[in-house]
Amino acid sequence: MIKQLTERQEESTIQSGTTSRFRLTRPAIIDICVVLVLLIVALIPRIQLANQLDMVTDEIVYIWGGKVYFSLLTHLQFTSPAWHYNYEHPPLVKLLIGFTLACNSHLGHPLTELQVERVPSIVMGVLLIGAIYWLGRRPFGRTVATLAALCLAVSPWLAYFSALAYLDMTMTTLATIAFLLLWYAVQRPWMYLLVGVFLGLAADSKYPAVFLVPGMVLYALYYTFFIRPRLGDASKPPWKWWIGAMLLSLLVFLLVDPAIWTNPPVKLFESFFYEWNHSTMGHLTFMAGASYEHMPSWTIFYMLGAKLSVFLTLPALGFIVYAVVKLIRYHRTPSAVAPIEAANLAFLSIWLVSAIAMYSLLNIVVGTHYYLPVAPPIALSGAFGLAVLLRYRRRLPWAQKSSQAVAADGTPLDEQKISRVRPYTPLNARAGITIALMVLILTIPHLIGLVTIRDAEGYTSELFPNENASLQVAYPGYRDAVLWLADHTKGSARVGLVAISLTTLGSGPQDERSWYYYNQDLPKQLSLSTVTPSDHTYKSDYLVWPMHLQQRGFTIPEPWRSHIVHTITGGNTIYCYILSR
Repeated sequence: MIKQLTERQEESTIQSGTTSRFRLTRPAIIDICVVLVLLIVALIPRIQLANQLDMVTDEIVYIWGGKVYFSLLTHLQFTSPAWHYNYEHPPLVKLLIGFTLACNSHLGHPLTELQVERVPSIVMGVLLIGAIYWLGRRPFGRTVATLAALCLAVSPWLAYFSALAYLDMTMTTLATIAFLLLWYAVQRPWMYLLVGVFLGLAADSKYPAVFLVPGMVLYALYYTFFIRPRLGDASKPPWKWWIGAMLLSLLVFLLVDPAIWTNPPVKLFESFFYEWNHSTMGHLTFMAGASYEHMPSWTIFYMLGAKLSVFLTLPALGFIVYAVVKLIRYHRTPSAVAPIEAANLAFLSIWLVSAIAMYSLLNIVVGTHYYLPVAPPIALSGAFGLAVLLRYRRRLPWAQKSSQAVAADGTPLDEQKISRVRPYTPLNARAGITIALMVLILTIPHLIGLVTIRDAEGYTSELFPNENASLQVAYPGYRDAVLWLADHTKGSARVGLVAISLTTLGSGPQDERSWYYYNQDLPKQLSLSTVTPSDHTYKSDYLVWPMHLQQRGFTIPEPWRSHIVHTITGGNTIYCYILSR
């Protein structure tokens, strides 16, 4: 089946003649066009969301870190204690934020400060879509790679976090590239060095990127000892490249983290200890109608089921069953499954299962963004599983020639070389209809959510009506609420923004680390202040009460509970309540 699913282009060779050159360039032109379309489809919603979303609390921390870190780096102040700010997270994304701010300043501020600070996440979110197609077309074929990339391009979940100045999207993109490069590295060992570089950069974005390492090691070993011998390759394992990749990954990690240069062992220990201590103490998070200090191990299945359409997750589950059956046949009856098929099935199934297994070990999951690195293998598995279910196949005349040489197991010798890619062939009617059906199944549910749900964060799959009783609502919606009040009130009014502490939103417009600094353009007739749920009385005329506080037990006090004048919503998910005195 995989031989029919995978569309491979023959390795480019120099041929003479105009016709030969045209045939060689046609697949490349198609690939470039597909990538451009995917990038545009991914870019549009991410830019729109980045322009309209309110400042989210954690963004303030990373943005200020970017301002501090980049200034220290450009002034070569590596011993400054300012590097200790937000030291629990590595600095790559924060340095990128600082760099984009410097570029924006040099160009005369064509973008607002918040817009430019979100640029690194937007770029990485779009790059992820392009990488899934470009690096995934060889192991999985153009069709599967296109479907997976398109599905994630219009995913409200990924679009939302690609539009925020968070660390997770950069980590997800770099870690995904590292894993996809592994498929090429097992055939060309020098590419293990590239895997090491991208893995080091991913870890410099956020430490959980290393959770993909066990799966990478497992596949490299599986290919070396169970695939290569079947291909007639009796060479020794590439130990020097493995060791080189590990050392290079560590070197890249250290080089891109100036905060630890003065004393790497001590600085890393302090950072890791913070994370360990945080994990031990726990963090109050709402999920499935209850609040948890430490999340249960099944959290990953619940959150992924809530943020990804069932039309994607169910085919991904079917793919796992299909892959297990095929791999069992490969080991029991060598002639039943070609080595190329076993290698590709093992690669994707190991990636998916190991990622889910490793990220399920996180006992603190403040939001669904912790599981973003699992989305790419789910998308590829879902597209692959759906193709198998619908019996999608491409007729390739060159593979059906009776005169073609075959190996002992009946597989054409050309197909035994995994690095080769089949040429582009025109679609027949059945294949075209099947592709159109798969596009509808995998993209329409996400696209509807992206178009109809304001600010995208409130999206849930077909299994859940909203996030109100299922997931902690990540978007507070303060700005949206203030703008609504400005449109529906006459004269001046005092508005209290309810936050978990008085320092959450900062001290005022003069404080660059405050929510107020990024919202100085709000209507002046409203006097804004920060209040907390523990305040016994409120002097405000209106309160803006985020849903996530209500979910975590900070309920609206009785005098105000009966005076809900409006709710800011995304679909059926409530972001915040607007209460009047």
